[in-house]
Amino acid sequence: MIELQHVTVIYNRGTLDEKVALNDVDLSIEEGQFVVIVGANGAGKSTLMKVIVGEVKPTFGLCRVMGQVLKEEKIFKCGSIVCQDPNLGIFPNLSIEENLMLARKKGFRGLGFGRIDERAIQLLKSTGLGLEENLKKKASKLSGGQKQALAMVMAVSSNPKILLLDEHTASLDPKSTEKIMELTERINEELGTTILMITHDMNIAEQYGDQVIVMEDGRIVARIDKSKQKIQASQLKSMIKSKITTIT
Repeated sequence: MIELQHVTVIYNRGTLDEKVALNDVDLSIEEGQFVVIVGANGAGKSTLMKVIVGEVKPTFGLCRVMGQVLKEEKIFKCGSIVCQDPNLGIFPNLSIEENLMLARKKGFRGLGFGRIDERAIQLLKSTGLGLEENLKKKASKLSGGQKQALAMVMAVSSNPKILLLDEHTASLDPKSTEKIMELTERINEELGTTILMITHDMNIAEQYGDQVIVMEDGRIVARIDKSKQKIQASQLKSMIKSKITTIT
């Protein structure tokens, strides 16, 4: 599904500002997996995500998604992205209903509105945030948690194979975070969507996902398979703080 082979990314190569953002990274993610990536600021998490979507080209090495080396725009044919800011994943001046109609049209291509998928309504309903009861309400009037729930449902309305989540709960309150993570898990389990998620919240990393990847200084320094090894938030914090260099 996603495969990185000896990927190195060097920003400003050959200058005084040269920075190695990724250093000989090998990574394989299978279809249907839910992988959580953690690490300190500057560990290489965001660059890894950018390589996968094609936004950043490896200086060395190779990245394949579904067997192909992708250009930036092509990731949207097989995947969707949800970012930290809930406003970036929705159309604030449109209603919930209109947002869902647009999301149904692959990659928002073309003009006009599509139709609302009943599955999208059921996903909205499952959050318990009342969105399915106020479909005519403008998205700009929603709370941060409601906006992110809408963004998540929109992201999967075109049946992506891969969902990339870049700290998608970072700006939310604890209650909304819980709702969004429950929705994230439901998307993975019920739709079979492969999920790659970046988070700074070690409690989320402990509770969710099949695997946890720990990054430091542009390297993957640990990979924990939760089916074989339990991991606690406190352990992850210690691993990041101590800059562990042993792959598990």
